[in-house]
Amino acid sequence: MRCSANGAKRILLSASIVLVSDSYSQNFELLTVKSAYYPAQEIEDPRSDGQIGIREWGVQLAIPHFIQKEDSTIVIHKIAYGDLRIDAEIGMAPSTTAATQRYQSISYNLGLIKGLGAHWLAVVNVQPTLASDFEEKLSGDDFLLQANALLINSKNEKFNYGFGLAYTTRVGRQIVLPMGLFTYTTRRLDVDIVVPNNLTITFKTPQKTMAYGIKAGIDGGVFNTTNNIAPLGVSIDKVGYSRLILAPTISAIFFTALRIQLLGGLAVGRRLELLDSQEEVIDWAPKNAPFVGLNLSLTPSTKKTQAPLFN
Repeated sequence: MRCSANGAKRILLSASIVLVSDSYSQNFELLTVKSAYYPAQEIEDPRSDGQIGIREWGVQLAIPHFIQKEDSTIVIHKIAYGDLRIDAEIGMAPSTTAATQRYQSISYNLGLIKGLGAHWLAVVNVQPTLASDFEEKLSGDDFLLQANALLINSKNEKFNYGFGLAYTTRVGRQIVLPMGLFTYTTRRLDVDIVVPNNLTITFKTPQKTMAYGIKAGIDGGVFNTTNNIAPLGVSIDKVGYSRLILAPTISAIFFTALRIQLLGGLAVGRRLELLDSQEEVIDWAPKNAPFVGLNLSLTPSTKKTQAPLFN
């Protein structure tokens, strides 16, 4: 059975749920740039004196490739880069010691989306990742493998649901987690829920030049490092980081394709764990804090890109 243009659109929308690293949009995002700033807060653990400030930014490019028109099989290639900067001041004033550490990730995601009958999709993603401070030669410890698999019911363009499993570092540890998915869209409203990644409710203006809503999302990573952190006086082998954000959002949309989003709210449930060479965990998790973020995304026109592929 040949896939219609509308069928292709549903597949692309469903695919974007799991191919965008920390958010889901009702439109397939070809290019995204994200940044966030978390001002310094005291370390939560009373055994540690000091403050932690954090900055994040990242960019990703996703390219879809329709390989079988008849049964709606799509491969999506995604390349992503992430940068995490941790600014620490450890100790009590005036005898504090400052330390700044940068951790980076480079990943390639191979996604396969295949139609199963009229309404079901199978989605599989494999994502090899280099995650490190990149201050020494690369080793096997810098390499991580993440993956997920979902079954998605796309009965119509308004409502999708699905379930699956993910092997991920999103929570600051490499772990297997169940996944759930629910999306609902109308002319004026988008509801996107991907458990445990993301919850977004977005209201659109009639002209679709502005959007506003609320967002909750968890993201993080695990990074290899071999550096000595001066305030601790020990060698750190691995860093685990994650946070949950709760924030209102507002977006401006230009030329129906370019979206600039501003968000600001609260970061809670924060994790910053340093594993030393003796396999002891040092907890540097900062307290809950306000944050501000700025995102940019580029969405290609589905009408122009899909119809010729399915004539």
